[in-house]
Amino acid sequence: MSDSVNCTGEISCISSLVLGILNGVSGFAAITGNFLVLMTFIKNQSLREPSYYFMTSLATVDLLVGLVVNPFYVAITNFVSWQYREERLLQLESFLAMTASTIIMHSLTVMSVERFIAVNYPLRYRSLVTEKRSCIAIASVWTFGLSFNSAFFATSNDDLPNMWIGCGVLSGLIPMTIIFFCYGKILRAARTQSRRIHVAEGCVSNLDLPFDSAEGNRQVDNPVNISVAKEVRRARKTAWSVAVAIVVVMFLSMPAIVVSIMQILVSDDVCLFRQNNRVWMWCATLSLVSSALDPWIYAMRIKEFRDCFKRTVRLN
Repeated sequence: MSDSVNCTGEISCISSLVLGILNGVSGFAAITGNFLVLMTFIKNQSLREPSYYFMTSLATVDLLVGLVVNPFYVAITNFVSWQYREERLLQLESFLAMTASTIIMHSLTVMSVERFIAVNYPLRYRSLVTEKRSCIAIASVWTFGLSFNSAFFATSNDDLPNMWIGCGVLSGLIPMTIIFFCYGKILRAARTQSRRIHVAEGCVSNLDLPFDSAEGNRQVDNPVNISVAKEVRRARKTAWSVAVAIVVVMFLSMPAIVVSIMQILVSDDVCLFRQNNRVWMWCATLSLVSSALDPWIYAMRIKEFRDCFKRTVRLN
């Protein structure tokens, strides 16, 4: 990109102030909520399951967004000139934004695959999704996100749009394809299992079971089927909670994705690039809000985690 003296990338004082406040509030909420999630996981042994390991990994990256990325945007919108940002900070900004996006999206992808296995193969879930494999998956997501996006530091401003395209495919298109596939299968399996459970319960109710004279009704004692049914319902409930988190991330990230595509298309036009960059600041701030909302999605929608969360908060 060549320099131009006829256009500017400066943000108005009011916009800078509002962006600073929004990022400050969002960052504080992300730090508080995700810290409580991590503390809940650490203090409750009952949460030592693969699904909660993945949620803890997501909470960790959301916490880092609040600690690092939000303050970074507060700084570049209020305390750093647009010239300095354009000349010196585009690589760092790209690294922080894309690393957070990559780890979040790949974490949600791994969580979707884990929920796909839990819903579609409930009897094999414990053998397929182990603690060791979960930790390997989490380590792989973080290693890939950090190592791949480190290439931004070796990329010139003129080549940044090409890197953005690569990151968009690896952190957006491919993960979303896998997520849609998994949830398509989860939806089909959930419907099939609901019908089977309904039919099984109807059959059990019609069986000539022993009569309990004390209670005045017939005894139903099928602990295996009851246990499996409860596990399936629990897996579906957790799957939809993950789906809510995915929808929130997608909804809040969509404006940033659109502006990113526009930036790539007009990368040779400095004035349009700078104009879109002012819009990007608002879109990036909006996308970071998901890090503040994610912990409350877990705490409110998953009963087991919600109960542990309440106990942890009361004890502290």
